Amino acid sequence: MAAQLYKTETGQLFHAGSIVIINVGLPARGKTHGSRSLIRYMNWLGVKSKSYHMGQYRRRLYGTEISPDYFDLGNAEMAGARMRAEDLCIQDIVTYLTVGGGQLAIFDASNLQAERRRRIYRHFELSKIRPLFVEYICENEAIVEENIRKVKISSPDYVTLDADSAVVDFKERIARMV
Repeated sequence: MAAQLYKTETGQLFHAGSIVIINVGLPARGKTHGSRSLIRYMNWLGVKSKSYHMGQYRRRLYGTEISPDYFDLGNAEMAGARMRAEDLCIQDIVTYLTVGGGQLAIFDASNLQAERRRRIYRHFELSKIRPLFVEYICENEAIVEENIRKVKISSPDYVTLDADSAVVDFKERIARMV
């Protein structure tokens, strides 16, 4: 870690208080890569930062073998399951930023629905955490395909599948989100 650039009474670099960056975008568009890069840089600067990935919360609650219906945003039956994982993730972020000494957190998830983003925004605002949305867009299918093949198929969700089956399953998840 680099030496802190300057000192404040609290020792924190941000004068604006705690900040959460909320990622928005379809899977395989670079959200996690961007989050990891930003967190690494901010920690290097001396800003206590951490990324929270929704996939880890989903796997913790429901395991790695999950129905593609879970990713169908129009499926009201699965909305409660998605919200449980989301709530756990949000609570961990709030704890980190309010009592854990964190200054910056990234909520790394798709967050595709406007109502979901409003709900997340309100939750963080009530906790006196400043939310910032960052949208990731990639419409180049070759890049998306490469991201799926190089990164997504090595996910814990796909340890029992061959690469081609994993790609098909991941693309089905994406199709259910749009």
